[in-house]
Amino acid sequence: MELSRKTTAALRTTSAATAIAIGVFGASIASAQTELRLHTFVGPSHIIYTNILEPLAAEIEERSAGELTLTLYPSMQLGGGAPQLIRQAQEGTVDMVFSLPGYTSPQFPRTQMIELPGLSEDGVASTTLMWELLENGYLDPEFDGLKVLALWAADDAGIYTRDRPIRAMEDIEGMILRSPSAAQAGQIEALGGTPVAMPITELYPQLERGVIDGAMVPFTTILDFRMHEVANYYTLTGPIFGRSQFTVVMNEGSYNNLSEEHQAIIDDLTGIELSRRATEAYLARADESVEFVRNDSSKEVIEFSEEEQARILQALSPIYAEWAAEMEAQGIDGPALLAVAGITLD
Repeated sequence: MELSRKTTAALRTTSAATAIAIGVFGASIASAQTELRLHTFVGPSHIIYTNILEPLAAEIEERSAGELTLTLYPSMQLGGGAPQLIRQAQEGTVDMVFSLPGYTSPQFPRTQMIELPGLSEDGVASTTLMWELLENGYLDPEFDGLKVLALWAADDAGIYTRDRPIRAMEDIEGMILRSPSAAQAGQIEALGGTPVAMPITELYPQLERGVIDGAMVPFTTILDFRMHEVANYYTLTGPIFGRSQFTVVMNEGSYNNLSEEHQAIIDDLTGIELSRRATEAYLARADESVEFVRNDSSKEVIEFSEEEQARILQALSPIYAEWAAEMEAQGIDGPALLAVAGITLD
């Protein structure tokens, strides 16, 4: 059966339109954006969110001419709790997270070495040490399925309390104190206190109601989590309680699915330099926070003397051997890790 001229013309028109549509659709796929999602527990006013994550997202979009974007989800907007963030990244629920290894301490026994008492003199030295461990493969088992984009240490862990000041080591005895990790919980116990594990996002109401006496925390939290509203005494302890670690990690599959060009952008914008900037942001914020409460006549800032710091470090010194024994029980060469930090056990 022959087709009429009108039918043939109609078919030609339809075919042309289909070809154009396919061409347009194909072009739209080629130029489509790749969106990465970063999930975190901190709010949009937190120092790392404003000074590190937002600039990172902006730089990624600018360098990729809008082809690669990073969308930030603060305050656990995508669901779950802060201790679940690392798992969300590993499972690919999200592409990236900003979190603390200390929230899931058993997963990060090697990384937690940074919280040993008096290990490093400040946050910058701790960050440098962690990257030396990371780049030489010591931490690989703990970041399985993840690409570490940033890993850094905070300011010194201090202690703030609501009703009872801590002026000396003995004042910690009998106190219920929030601890950020298993390692620092052990230090609180060694000094006669009772540690309570909880994410920083849960600390405010517990301290406000007097459920706990205080907290061992980086002092950036004074402003970033409004703890100045519920704490009254702030003890600057010096570098004796170690430091919390923070990390931005990316699902390995999400990274591998990027084009080589986009991978290069991520590589160039992350790593040790981003980690150092994050450390500096925390140190500056800690100084600002301490100055804030110093200027409040209703608050008291207490500083441990060098002699008091030495007394506490002496009391905590057995923790090193205990930590090494715990590592050995897990098949981890603790002394080798300590050697990277220049520490040799007797």
